[in-house]
Amino acid sequence: MTMQAERTRDAAPVVTDAEVQLFLRDGFVLPERGLPPEDTAAMVAACEEVFCTNANWQNLLRMPHIPKRPDQDEGVQGGEHLFKFAIHPMIIEAARRLVGDNIIMWGGEIFAKPPGVGKATPWHQDCYNPAVKPGPGRARARSAMIWIAIDNCDEENGCLRFIPGSGGNGLVEHIRDDKSDALLSFEADTHDFDVNSSVPAIRRPGQYSAHDLYCVHGAQPNNSSRRRAGLTFHYMNSEDAYDRSFGDAVASGQGRKPAPLASRPIWLVLGENKNPINDFRRGHQNLEDLDEQADAMLQQLNKQRS
Repeated sequence: MTMQAERTRDAAPVVTDAEVQLFLRDGFVLPERGLPPEDTAAMVAACEEVFCTNANWQNLLRMPHIPKRPDQDEGVQGGEHLFKFAIHPMIIEAARRLVGDNIIMWGGEIFAKPPGVGKATPWHQDCYNPAVKPGPGRARARSAMIWIAIDNCDEENGCLRFIPGSGGNGLVEHIRDDKSDALLSFEADTHDFDVNSSVPAIRRPGQYSAHDLYCVHGAQPNNSSRRRAGLTFHYMNSEDAYDRSFGDAVASGQGRKPAPLASRPIWLVLGENKNPINDFRRGHQNLEDLDEQADAMLQQLNKQRS
């Protein structure tokens, strides 16, 4: 697979001006344009390999772009093949359009809900676990989670759903429910928004959705005969801070294990770092090859934008 930065110069923008305005207004957007067909095929193949080589992948795999190596708290077998998509120039360009010119990639997941038994994802905001903090002089962090469809995702197999404008007032109350069989052990208080206004993210392989930290979203269980899988990456503006003092995230996913946010590796993927709190050394042990790839793409994209 080739991933040249020049692809972002195509006549059709990765994210249109109208789509940017929808993201700013509603907290999410469903862009029409997706990954090129050849890159979509490579992504799907890499994800299928991850499913084959990692046990207990059902519902959620954290940090799938990190290979499982010594001294890594998270990651999967074959993660190095998915890292290429975390720094894909088209995905970085989408993040730039939505978040700003200086971008950090700080996390990711595969949500893979098996047919018939895929768990529900309760309504929630990603800012419930506040690892990303606003930079100086700003009330809100600028972020985007980009959710790339691996399968055809629709209402029948429990596609993601968004509540338009639900993050306009910042964090809503979340209620803990450790006895629930859902994917998360907490849920946003539904008195704070209208669940009937939710919009389904119907996506085909290679298409993606994007939402910010504050947009309320969730999904029904997958009761269909088809898997529903998506690959996600988190991007933030480098003026904001990745707060390692926050520690572990509230338990979620397979086995309800807390996510070790403090030890995660993060990468500068566009522009330059604007906040000295951001630490690009911690968590990078035995990831030198990924660091080299990220730096090479950073230099290429920065040169293109200069």
